[in-house]
Parts: sequence; C-alpha cells; structure tokens
Amino acid sequence: MRIDGHIHIERGPYTLEWIKQFVDKAVEMELDEIRLLEHNFIFEEFACMYDEV
Repeated sequence: MRIDGHIHIERGPYTLEWIKQFVDKAVEMELDEIRLLEHNFIFEEFACMYDEV
C-alpha cells in the first residue's frame, strides 16, 4: 500500500479546488491513500487549547 501521510495544505486557500490538486497528484502517483494535515494553532477556534501552554 502506497501512502503519503504528511501533506500540509496551509499554503493555499482552503478550498475544494485546492484540495483536489493534492488528490489529483496522488492519483497520478498511484497512491492508495493520502492524509491531509494542518497545524491547529493557525485557527483561532483552537486558541483555548493553548491557554495552559
């Protein structure tokens, strides 16, 4: 099984079109699975998780 488990998407507009580029490339590379990642600290919704840090 061919997996790319570390794809960061932060350099784009967070649209379905942006994500589709990653999916299309995975298909081209004949990958079985990809895992799109993002660091939650860039989203204000997660700010409370860092209050104690």
